[in-house]
Amino acid sequence: MNPVLAAASAILRGRDRATSVLTVIAFALPHAVFLAVLGGVGAFQARASRFDAAYSEQMGQGGGTMYTALAYFAATLLIVPILSMGAAAARLGMSRRAHDLAVLRLIGLGPGAAKLACVVETAAHAGAGVVVGSVLYAVTLPAWGLIAFQGWPMAASEMWVGVLLLLGAALAIVVLAALSAWFGMRKVAITPLGVTRRQKADRVTPIGVVVGAVLLVVWMTAGSKLMNAGFAIGMAALFGFLAAIFLIVNLIGVWSVSLLGRLIAAVARRPQTVLAGRRLVDDPRSLWRSFGPVALVGFLVGVLYPILSVVGGMAGDDPVSRMVGDDMLRGMILTFCIALALGAISTAVNQAIRAIDSAEQARALFRMGSPLAFMDRARRIEIGVPALLMIPGSMLIGFLFIIPIASGAGLWGTLGALLATAVGGVALILAASELSAPLRRAILEEARESNE
Repeated sequence: MNPVLAAASAILRGRDRATSVLTVIAFALPHAVFLAVLGGVGAFQARASRFDAAYSEQMGQGGGTMYTALAYFAATLLIVPILSMGAAAARLGMSRRAHDLAVLRLIGLGPGAAKLACVVETAAHAGAGVVVGSVLYAVTLPAWGLIAFQGWPMAASEMWVGVLLLLGAALAIVVLAALSAWFGMRKVAITPLGVTRRQKADRVTPIGVVVGAVLLVVWMTAGSKLMNAGFAIGMAALFGFLAAIFLIVNLIGVWSVSLLGRLIAAVARRPQTVLAGRRLVDDPRSLWRSFGPVALVGFLVGVLYPILSVVGGMAGDDPVSRMVGDDMLRGMILTFCIALALGAISTAVNQAIRAIDSAEQARALFRMGSPLAFMDRARRIEIGVPALLMIPGSMLIGFLFIIPIASGAGLWGTLGALLATAVGGVALILAASELSAPLRRAILEEARESNE
């Protein structure tokens, strides 16, 4: 047998069951969502001519194209968290491979071959996850019939992507997993005496925060004047400021997590709060990756939901206008719900990664007398406080962004609905973080057995 394949097989056999199952699930769930998103875009493309034929008198030609463009926009928002989850799944269990890789080097396998074996092992888990995700996608196809757009339910046949696209998406996920594992292994030095990680501390600067705050203040003061300067100028200013702030929110998020960690550690009165704050400072990007895309989509929801609600109320008795407004509102809410589900899955996966990567720290704390409840409270603070501030906060920023061009009593009436949705999303993410509890208990059980 090829030495690389033999080594990959040995790593697969040496992996504990919990990590293997988590890895497969971490690939399967985003892959199922990925296929559903592709199916939705395909469904709206296929419906474009049918919609134009049915509603050409009321809307003219191009209404179907508008729906297709909106579907592509929603898919673009969701593709980034889906791909980032695939990359995170490839990193799951990376630290536990250290022992296996060191053993492979001891028995004479070269460093390049050892890393390639690791990539093959990751691709095998990705392949299993793709199969499970494809089955999950196929099983849930009939459920899309409960949702209607353009006056017609989303039939299972419309949401089916076809065999070629199914195979292409599977290949894309497996290649992404292999590339993520390979780039992750580039930061690892494998020698016959062990495995060493070469890591550099990430620098987090407040530049994005300053630029974002300046842009928001400029828009709040001059936005209404720009909108009154003509349609072309107003639309260019609106989408220009919106795109700039949307891009900067990502930088603001990472810096905010780091700053929040420092504040929590500084004002903490309990040791578990200090631990949570220091963890946030040590790795703010990891936490932001868990629900950062939710905050980004939440920003857009804060912008669009009030507008669509007000426009829907102004549609009057025109059934087509009301249908289009309701479809846009429904599509936006569906996009946000899918982003929330991805954020919850990403939180669970990243918490599992952190549990495995910080296993030695957890065992050390346990040997010093820290009970499991202490570490669970620290983890809940580490997840809950940033999520509670950032997801509702991003929606609030989006809401403030739209005030200069859509003020009114109807606009303010939507604020409560936005905050309630955000709090529900935070609760879902907190519930997802609890899924890593059995893995943490297993790690501490190993420490207890070693002590005995």
